[in-house]
Amino acid sequence: MLFFIYRYLNILSLVAAVALGTAGSLTAQKTRLPETMRDTAVSNLFDKDVRLKWIRFYRGRFDDVSDVVLSLGYDGTNCRGYLTYTESNERFKLLGTLDGIVLVLEEIDKNGQVSGRLMGTLQDQLLDVDWANASNTLGSRLEAEVAASDKSIPGTCGDNKWVRRYIARWSNARVDFTLARVHNGTLNGYLWIEADNRTYTLTGKIFKDNKMELQALLPNGRTAAQLSGFLDETKGIDLNWIGSGEKRTLKMIQRYKFQVGCLEYADYTSSYDALYPRTTECAGCNQSLDQLVAEWVEKCKVQMSQMEKSAVPENRNALRASAWYEVTCWTETIFCGYLTFAASWEPEMSGRSFNYDLRTGKEITFEDLFNRSFKSEEWFTDFARKESPKMAKFAADPQFREWLQADGFPLFTIRRDGLELSTLFHPVYGQYSLTVPYSTLKPYMRRDNPIADLVK
Repeated sequence: MLFFIYRYLNILSLVAAVALGTAGSLTAQKTRLPETMRDTAVSNLFDKDVRLKWIRFYRGRFDDVSDVVLSLGYDGTNCRGYLTYTESNERFKLLGTLDGIVLVLEEIDKNGQVSGRLMGTLQDQLLDVDWANASNTLGSRLEAEVAASDKSIPGTCGDNKWVRRYIARWSNARVDFTLARVHNGTLNGYLWIEADNRTYTLTGKIFKDNKMELQALLPNGRTAAQLSGFLDETKGIDLNWIGSGEKRTLKMIQRYKFQVGCLEYADYTSSYDALYPRTTECAGCNQSLDQLVAEWVEKCKVQMSQMEKSAVPENRNALRASAWYEVTCWTETIFCGYLTFAASWEPEMSGRSFNYDLRTGKEITFEDLFNRSFKSEEWFTDFARKESPKMAKFAADPQFREWLQADGFPLFTIRRDGLELSTLFHPVYGQYSLTVPYSTLKPYMRRDNPIADLVK
């Protein structure tokens, strides 16, 4: 989750030498590059007597979200062209140099002012750069590949992202593994190992060769194990576990795969993006998730309009908003997790949990789970008050303690091993949770509750 904070809320400092540091790790593709294309707008950026070596088009996404197309020309030293956001049609002039594979460009707005800089590499088919605003206080990353033209139809920002569920057996018991690929190959999810009687939160990365590296985290945030494996579309995953001196190999078989919904927009001063799951068999769940995200996007549009900023360099990408998700439990009958919403103009993040019954398409509430006589709000508040001091950070960090006591645990999701009470996502501390075992809750639960198969 820290990736998203880096993307939208933290101040980023870029170093120009990053291009030299990463150049050696890039592998040139052998696919034949297209012949030099014709683009009068690009060629007009050069002197008339200059013979261009090539003009090419590159299409990609800032931070794997905001779709852009670059039209670039090169004369052997100078590299010039345009960058255009495809959703808003906002266009910037690019002026700079290409020295070997090291690319340095200034982004010039329509008023002739430097509004940003791009620094990185351009190696055959792939452009890989970091962008920073003119004052070097905001940054993002852009990967783009050669395109046939600057008019090609872009894919959706969710076309390379997904949620998958795998199952396995280990130590003669069940294993449930859910993995979500989000922005820039970042992975999150969970691993439930019945023999351990524990659910591990997962965070990690998938690389271009489909190799995965993950950390399995305990509820206190400590690492229980390092996980690795290769994603294979046809053969599942052999997931290797190394932790506490123990090695395990979990042969995971893919059971289900969901695509994701993704909305994005960017112009000179503002941007928003929203990534959220969409099921394949639950129309009611999809309708609910679509509505939640659409309402948030509309709210962002209204607030951005009310805070409209002039198109000057100090306001470049000043208004930013992002929504993302995490899946906490996925079985044949339920689909649960969190949605988190962040905006640069709001001091705190917001969010909500979701717990869908895949059979009915409806959300599962406390009323569905507990007897009418059970005072759920009071009971869970008291549980959190007693359990919070057991967190190591609670005693060590007064600000953390103050935040937890003020905001509490307003969200809940269903887990394999209990109900999870959760904080909202905090830009410094992240998201903290407490798990209430089903064995503790069972006396208060309805006999006809929708998760009876989990309550032992």
